[in-house]
Amino acid sequence: MATAASLARTVSIKGKRHYKIGDLKPLPSVTTVLGAMTDSSGLDAWRERVGNVEADRIGKFSANRGSIMHQMIEYFLISMKPTREGRLKDAQKKIIKFVEHEGMTDEEFKVGRKLFFNFYNAKTFDLIKDIVSIEETLFCLKAGGYAGRVDTIYRNHSGGIIISDYKSTNKPKKLEWIDKYFLQAAAYYIAYWEMTGVKPADCEIWFSVENSDEPQIYKMGHERIKKFGHQFLGMVKKFHELNP
Repeated sequence: MATAASLARTVSIKGKRHYKIGDLKPLPSVTTVLGAMTDSSGLDAWRERVGNVEADRIGKFSANRGSIMHQMIEYFLISMKPTREGRLKDAQKKIIKFVEHEGMTDEEFKVGRKLFFNFYNAKTFDLIKDIVSIEETLFCLKAGGYAGRVDTIYRNHSGGIIISDYKSTNKPKKLEWIDKYFLQAAAYYIAYWEMTGVKPADCEIWFSVENSDEPQIYKMGHERIKKFGHQFLGMVKKFHELNP
């Protein structure tokens, strides 16, 4: 999907991530809006309970295992090898170089690789007929504007466009725990529709669970997308009011 957003760069404004796209004013990232406008008291209480040093250690490990999982998925999906097995070999070869270059630990590599294989072994990638884009920057000017980078946009076997985001987690997620992820996906859905004029068929959140071999896939559906999309745009409007 070739757009001006492909040339986007990130900038920090008052310590918050924004995207600079062409001649547009800097737009707050989806995660910046969510971080500012949603309740973080649970995370703050956890950090106070375990201490900053341990919280930072766990946070770094979680981020790195997630980066390895994401990067391995990307290598697998963009590989030009004609077979599933060939694409896997391609991804495994490239991820080793990525981990070495980034200076990540053997344990981070082991867990991140396992998280990828949760999807691979469950044949989750078979949901994808073809890739529309990977790590595409999307933006929307509604409610003051925002931007973000979505993991994958793909076409399913019915021809529908699917907005898909991947998450790593220690334990399975219950539906009532993932509102923030639904808000994020709905934001991408709205932005893609506004940018292209094409209405996606659905949004999906893919969870790979460290302590399980079974991935979870939550499909949002029209009513949930409408609900969380409206809620997110309200947050964007409020964010701009508080940060003129």
